[in-house]
Amino acid sequence: MKQTLVTLALVFFISLANGQQLYFDVFTGYNRTAYEPDLYENRASYLSAGARIAVGADHFQLGGEARTNLTDPSFDLINRNEEHSETYYGAFIRSKIAKYPAMRFGLVLRAGAGLHNFETRYENLTTSTVKYDPVLGLNGGVGFSIPAFRAVMVELGYTYHYVNRPEIQAGGIIVQEFNSSYHTLQAGFSFNFVFGKRAEEYRKIRESQRW
Repeated sequence: MKQTLVTLALVFFISLANGQQLYFDVFTGYNRTAYEPDLYENRASYLSAGARIAVGADHFQLGGEARTNLTDPSFDLINRNEEHSETYYGAFIRSKIAKYPAMRFGLVLRAGAGLHNFETRYENLTTSTVKYDPVLGLNGGVGFSIPAFRAVMVELGYTYHYVNRPEIQAGGIIVQEFNSSYHTLQAGFSFNFVFGKRAEEYRKIRESQRW
């Protein structure tokens, strides 16, 4: 896993040296759990917020993402209540299908991998907290990027996060391994800056008022 992260970091810096576009995105997300054990068959909803930064070619970028919960999913079980908090740090690749991605409407495809930091709070007769070591997860999504003003875009999309939590023991609590995947609908704003030879092409298009 460490080798994978080092490789992604190396590719990121190579892209930075040869990049044509710098992309920055801030977003909020509406999340819905898709936990697989029957214990969590009643789905829970919660909110999150995060940011992304990426660099690369005009149609393809590599970058990093950070995200945290604004609210936590809660489950009222037979003998206890559970709340699951999370922060996430990872890398992603992004592609926007459009002739001029930094200023026109287009379809966005994204895939990523990173570390989920989970903490679960249990409440019954007493209150206790279980903290997981960082768990590697995968995600993929699709969405739309819509021009708002100059380099600013409205970003709308869907992402599926796959992550499997290992069995863990903390104090007198044993939590079995389970799938804690979830769905996300995201909305936010992105800032798209083009440089190099490609920037001159964008300047000419704007001046011609054809975009």
